[in-house]
Order: sequence, then C-alpha cells, then structure tokens
Amino acid sequence: MLPSSNTANLGGGGGPQTPSGGIFEVTKNEVVSGQQFSKGRYQINTFGMSCDEAIGDEGLFSQFLQLEDNESLPEPWSFLEGAVGAPKFVAGPAVGFRVERISD
Repeated sequence: MLPSSNTANLGGGGGPQTPSGGIFEVTKNEVVSGQQFSKGRYQINTFGMSCDEAIGDEGLFSQFLQLEDNESLPEPWSFLEGAVGAPKFVAGPAVGFRVERISD
C-alpha cells in the first residue's frame, strides 16, 4: 500500500464534492467490513478530519486494510452501509472519509 502525493482529481464529473486528501494505492485485493477494495489507486476525501489521519502508511485507511476480512473496525469507526457513491468510513455524523477507486 503506497500513498501518493498526487492529489489531482482523476475521476469524472460525478466525483467527490470535498477536496481530495490524496491518492492511495492498494497493492492487493482486500476486504474491509465486507467491502471489496480491488488492487488499484483510490482517491481519499475526508470530512471533519485531516487528510493525514486517513492517508499514509500510518493512516486509518491503511490500518483498515490490514485488518482480517471479518475483523471489526476499531471504535468509533464504522462502514456506512448504503452510502451513495464511493464507500464511506465514519466515526460520527460529520467525521470520516470516502474512498473512490480511480484506476487499476
């Protein structure tokens, strides 16, 4: 899993509405909270938290990817079931991040 400093919006017109926190590379297929994250590059967008908290080798997304497939997210984090658009991880009503796959 390699973070990237490239923060260009590489997605299409229906992309995220919050500023990009950066690009994160998932190096192998992973499952987090029942959600499949295929190998590829993902744009991370945060809300109510800093980008540094979500991205990087020590960031939350990296930590979540290292969990076992059936392991629960650490408190207070949860996967927002039924979220419109990209998968979202939340720690409260206005704190979290979304993860949108942008390339293989």
